[in-house]
Amino acid sequence: ACCPDCPELAEMSIRSPPTLEELARQALLRNEALAISALEDLPWMLFPALFKEAFHGRLTRLVKAMVAAWPFPCLPVGALMNTFNLEMVQEMLDGLDALLTQNIRPRTGKLREIDFRRVHHRFWTVWAGAEDRDCSAETVSEKQEVKPPLSYELTQPLQVITDLYFRFQLDEAETNFLEWAQQREDSLQFCCVNMKIESLSLDDVSTILTVFQPDHIQVLELSIDWSWPTLAQFSPYLAHMRNLHTLSLVQIPTDRLGLDDLPGSEEEPVRHFLSQFSTLSSLQHLSLNGLSLASKHMKLLLRNLKTPLESFSVTHCRLFQSHLRHLSRCERLHQLKHLDMCGVPLSRLGMKPLRVLLEKVANTLETLGFQGCGIKDSQLSVLLPALSQCSQLTKVNFYFNDFSVNVLSDLLRHTANFTKMATEQYPIPLECFDEFGYFSRELVVQLCLGLVDTLRAIREPKDISFATVLCRGCLKRRVSDLEARVCPCLQ
Repeated sequence: ACCPDCPELAEMSIRSPPTLEELARQALLRNEALAISALEDLPWMLFPALFKEAFHGRLTRLVKAMVAAWPFPCLPVGALMNTFNLEMVQEMLDGLDALLTQNIRPRTGKLREIDFRRVHHRFWTVWAGAEDRDCSAETVSEKQEVKPPLSYELTQPLQVITDLYFRFQLDEAETNFLEWAQQREDSLQFCCVNMKIESLSLDDVSTILTVFQPDHIQVLELSIDWSWPTLAQFSPYLAHMRNLHTLSLVQIPTDRLGLDDLPGSEEEPVRHFLSQFSTLSSLQHLSLNGLSLASKHMKLLLRNLKTPLESFSVTHCRLFQSHLRHLSRCERLHQLKHLDMCGVPLSRLGMKPLRVLLEKVANTLETLGFQGCGIKDSQLSVLLPALSQCSQLTKVNFYFNDFSVNVLSDLLRHTANFTKMATEQYPIPLECFDEFGYFSRELVVQLCLGLVDTLRAIREPKDISFATVLCRGCLKRRVSDLEARVCPCLQ
């Protein structure tokens, strides 16, 4: 017999026996045919846990049958997917087919949407006990109150909700899925919330947006090498994106959307495309990467904004002085939380308009990106009074600018109000470089540690680094941080 202190006995006392529910579920999972035949009479509360185990165990026939018999309004299957499994997705779509073609809706006709987005969904927390079992009152009431859909809901098409990423060209599986969806457009409504499209033709994009209606899209990232007339042809789709809150336009470098010498024939397409921004009444985040606009077109774009932006990114493009004036005067930018101008050459421009913009957003700005702008000492000095007022900043990036150690010290002394600062990124001082562009490791360590000491006299930094160009040896930035560590190639 085991003694009272025996580890085996202690483990046995801790381990609780399986519940009747768990035993029943295990029996069903061992016999897929039995499980499928029992779905009609299976209590509703057993469905979520059984579905999770069938899904993770890749019991495709059972998954298909459970989709057809699902007793809840929503099936958030994407929350169960670490990676996109085309086989399992196809089985679930086949299950939807069973709902649509076989009219399986005696007592199990509650499914209104199937959600493929890979995001957390508290449905599984409530019903399958995946996380905290001490649910809030609101969550518990949701679990207890499972009602059949209203009569008008039964006439609405089932929704298929997903996030999508298309790149280069539609492959066979994507083409087949779109054809499958087009054949069921009367009985299924396909909704894409987050859509990313990279290097597709306008014809392919049109095919996608025929299936996934534009008014459901909330986040759109469009990486294209289109001409302005092609963008103008895309405009009607953009005009219908009434719920779009995040738009990222990335111009793949081909010189098609150049700033200079815009042909007269393309003036109207540019204006037509930019005028569609007046229809985006939910837009909060706008990013323009590599998209060079003439000054008058930037003014038109900003004038057409209908809502205050939370984030504005204009990166890796050319701007002139007039562009900066338009930015500073645009009231829709005066509540920004995030401003990014990385990769925009600013070395020959006056900083007063940017100082005005920083003053306007001083009470809201949280992140600021000026990486690779070529800003010089005199320009930074113009910005310092406004920067010192930005007390909400949590991150700044000044990598790859041309600052001397004295001006960097001055910058750090102006950050006493940065009590929320979490990440600070600065360039290595100019004094570290010789006339040929090579820098001294010893000077980097000495000057950067001195700058950190300067900052510590004002406030305690959390994450601060000083960097120069990428190292050819390890393809990493040569960085000096709080401990004066540098690129391993220089050790």
